[in-house]
Parts: sequence; C-alpha cells; structure tokens
Amino acid sequence: MDTLSIGTSQNINIEQSIASIGERVAATLLDLLFIGCYYIVVLVLSSVIHSNRIIMIFSLPPSLYSLISELAMNGQSWGKKIMKIKVVNTDGTAATFSGYFLRWITRLIEVLVTFGSLATIAIILNRKGQRLGDIAANTAVIRLKDKSLRETIYTQIPDNYTVVYPEVSKLSVNDIYTIKEVLETLRTRKRTNQTLILAQKAHEAIEQKLGVKANQATAPFLQSVLHDYNFMNRGF
Repeated sequence: MDTLSIGTSQNINIEQSIASIGERVAATLLDLLFIGCYYIVVLVLSSVIHSNRIIMIFSLPPSLYSLISELAMNGQSWGKKIMKIKVVNTDGTAATFSGYFLRWITRLIEVLVTFGSLATIAIILNRKGQRLGDIAANTAVIRLKDKSLRETIYTQIPDNYTVVYPEVSKLSVNDIYTIKEVLETLRTRKRTNQTLILAQKAHEAIEQKLGVKANQATAPFLQSVLHDYNFMNRGF
C-alpha cells in the first residue's frame, strides 16, 4: 500500500496509508446512491405538487454535493465517511476552500464526463494516489485508522505507579498520539536508521516541550511520558 509522509507538530514524519482505488470508487458509488435517493424524493414531491419548478430548484444541490459535504465534514462526504477515508493536503493539514473547489470543478470532467476513467488512470500513475484534481489542489485521499485501544492515547499502568515527569501536563493530546505512533513504529518495524532518527527527533522534541533533560534512552523515556500522562489524566 502506498503511503503519504505527513509531518506532525514536532516535525516528525508519520506514514499515512493512501486510500485505495477500490475504497474511493466505493465511496463515490455510495455518494451517487445518496444523490439518487435525493432525486427520487424530489421527483415524488414534484409529482404530488405538479410543479416542474421544484425539479429545477432542487437539482442544484446535488451538483454541489461533493464541494459542500467536504467543506462541512472536514474532507469527507458521506461515502468517504462510511469508507473511513478523507481528503487532506499532502502535508497532512486540513484542505482549504480553494483545494476543495479545485477538486470539485475538475471532478466534473474526471469523474462525470469520462465516467471515472480519467481519474482512475491518474490515480494509478500517481504515487500519492492523486487524480488530476488532487494534483491541482495539492491534496490526497488518505485512509483513516480504526481507533482500537492500542491506537488511542490510553495505556495500562500499575496502581502504585509513581510519576517520573510531572511536566507532562504541558503536552497536548496530539503530542501523546505522536508518541504512541513513534513507539508503535519502534515495536513493529525493523530498527533502521530512519526509524531511529524519527524516534530521536521525538525524544528531543518532547524533552524541549517538557523543559527537561531525560537520563533515559529514547524508548523508555517516551514510554514513561506516556505512562505519566495517562496516570495524571485518569479521569478523562
């Protein structure tokens, strides 16, 4: 699976999976199903009221469906939400109105006019899984992870645990997510130079944010910070 390298607030790159063509097609089909249901309701309503104006007035919203939904739902349409994928900038930040607009306007050609063939070819040829609209908008569609217990900020700690770094109160939830990502990378991947450099960057960034100089190796230090944060925030 292709990945997108996303920088965190600590200037650490985390690999995020690119949504597959199948996931994007499924999301599009779901969106078309919702739009089709909308049109059925409009047709039924117009037949009851016997007014063609209703069809004309209510035909506009579906054409703006992709743009409005991605703006309102932070990069997701209802189809994308169900498939657990979303649109982001290639640097991992939230896309802007101009980005969503460029994706929407090019979608008319890539998806509707060519029945998705142009978008599919572009996604296959592009290493970041981008269609032409994504390239123009500098966006990508990523796969969201399911939040299992292992992937949340929570971690099990002993009842008689003693806090090592009380300064962890300075950290945000995003900082803790980053620490868990780094620890997971160290556990599940071979300890290459790249993973070790990533971990060291995290170590230094967290030390700087806490205002401490740890006398622990990187993995034990990050684990201590994770335990401390959970211990001091047991009520949340």
